[in-house]
Amino acid sequence: MSSNFDIILVDDDPDFLFLHEILVKKAGLDSNPKKFSDGQKLVEFLKATPLEKASLLLLLDIYMPGLDGWAILDYIESLKLPGNIKVMLLSSSVNFEDKRKAMEYASVIEYIEKPLMLEYLERLKEQAIF
Repeated sequence: MSSNFDIILVDDDPDFLFLHEILVKKAGLDSNPKKFSDGQKLVEFLKATPLEKASLLLLLDIYMPGLDGWAILDYIESLKLPGNIKVMLLSSSVNFEDKRKAMEYASVIEYIEKPLMLEYLERLKEQAIF
């Protein structure tokens, strides 16, 4: 893996989950990103992971049934691990309020409207975001 972060993909839409996995691999960021189709499974994974030593980058959908992206962000913020978990929100929402709310979270580094594009990941990689 050429990224400093382990990549985790979270989306309830299997098509987006599949597409984003291909893009992450093609960009050379992670050859085997973890994938979760719902927020509860992600939180269970995070609870079982020694996060003090982790460097995670979540590509996180906002609107999912059950635990949505906002609830996951609230959970991540409650962990108080600045820098260990970074989040790129991926959403089909173009609502300005969603974008504003997203940037209130310290862990959120980007808000991207779906679909994610390979060029975007490559540009972030060149800028050493990863």
